[in-house]
Amino acid sequence: MNRRSFLKLSALAPAAATVTLGSASRDAFADEILTFAGGEEAYWDSIRKQFPITKNLLFFNNGTMGPSPLAVTEAVTKQIVHVDSTADYGYDHEKLNQSIGRVLGGVPGDDIATTHNVSEGISIIASGLRMQPGDEVLLTNQEHGGGAVPWLARAKRHGIVVKFVELDPNDDVTFERFEKAMTGRTKIISVPHLTCTMGYLLPVKRLAELAHSKGAYLFVDGAHPPGMLQVNVKDLGCDAYASCGHKWLLGPKGTGFLYITKEFREQVMPSWSGAEADKHWDYLASDGNLEFLPTASRYRFATQSSSLYVGLQAAIEWQEKIGFAKIESRILELTKQLREGLAPLAAGKFDMLTPSHMMSGVTTIKLKNSKRYIDFAHELENKYKLRTRIVPENDLEANRFSVHVYTSEKDVEKFIHGVGDCLSSV
Repeated sequence: MNRRSFLKLSALAPAAATVTLGSASRDAFADEILTFAGGEEAYWDSIRKQFPITKNLLFFNNGTMGPSPLAVTEAVTKQIVHVDSTADYGYDHEKLNQSIGRVLGGVPGDDIATTHNVSEGISIIASGLRMQPGDEVLLTNQEHGGGAVPWLARAKRHGIVVKFVELDPNDDVTFERFEKAMTGRTKIISVPHLTCTMGYLLPVKRLAELAHSKGAYLFVDGAHPPGMLQVNVKDLGCDAYASCGHKWLLGPKGTGFLYITKEFREQVMPSWSGAEADKHWDYLASDGNLEFLPTASRYRFATQSSSLYVGLQAAIEWQEKIGFAKIESRILELTKQLREGLAPLAAGKFDMLTPSHMMSGVTTIKLKNSKRYIDFAHELENKYKLRTRIVPENDLEANRFSVHVYTSEKDVEKFIHGVGDCLSSV
């Protein structure tokens, strides 16, 4: 039995112990909870009770880190005990890849590689894409550090050219700017699906068509949409898409995944590698005769924390029981309530940076007195227990709010009241 076969078999071994965190996780989806008996808010209240979020904390920063429901924590804990009790540290990553494929709109598991975060997925592409000195990559002017630094590091190492394109709330203007920035040396366009700064939803499908028409590729930093909005990467037409489990999917921290098409894999050499990434190698051959796996698993290697990935599997299955369409609808309803509550408070106090036609679970505002944006966030937390996010990236100096299924309509009402009160001091 080779090592790969052993690991696959060990993933199927029975658990040696069971850890229980309480009936809330075991009975999370009893029939009465999965119905709207008692009204829609009663349904969502039952969902909220499955999260261990401190009751007096109003968590409006899911865009940074999504708290996991108890069912996920229980799955992780149970697997930790199983591994430590039996030394069986494998897990069924093929099953997980198939589940991730469903999250992304129904793509084959062979096109999925598990990673530890979005930045790792971006680094796989930025480090491995076949490029020559002088070849160009187009980024946006609203990148997270994880979206820009891997490409800037590649520029330092190999002399590629990084160009930044300014975004606009008008998709046509954004498209035209990318079109104008492209040259014969443009190898790839790398953009966020939804910016972490202003909550812009980019015209990814149009940019993919543009890139391909010029012989270039389109890569997407998908840190935010999966678990918030329904995603179909085939429809988007991108060549690769990186995301994570720790934000909107409400999974374990330190999990992520990369979708990459079969055709694009031939252009992206694994830069870091090891056991499990290879199809074959031979120590007797003069060159080692290395052949990578034909699937996206060529980018996955070495010992992984099976507990975290078992937890990611549980997180996806938990959301599937609710339904991704229902989750998206709930998030958009809450965001609409939040935006409508903020609108009367805006005059003379702040600008709404997130356009209404790009509405998602993320809303960003910029105070007229922008230098107070950090003080404003501190006051929201200290006075009203409102956890939000400041946006210092790209000198934006703004404040970002985000909601998820654990947020109630009453939470939004309290949030609006807290914001209104704290605005009086800025």
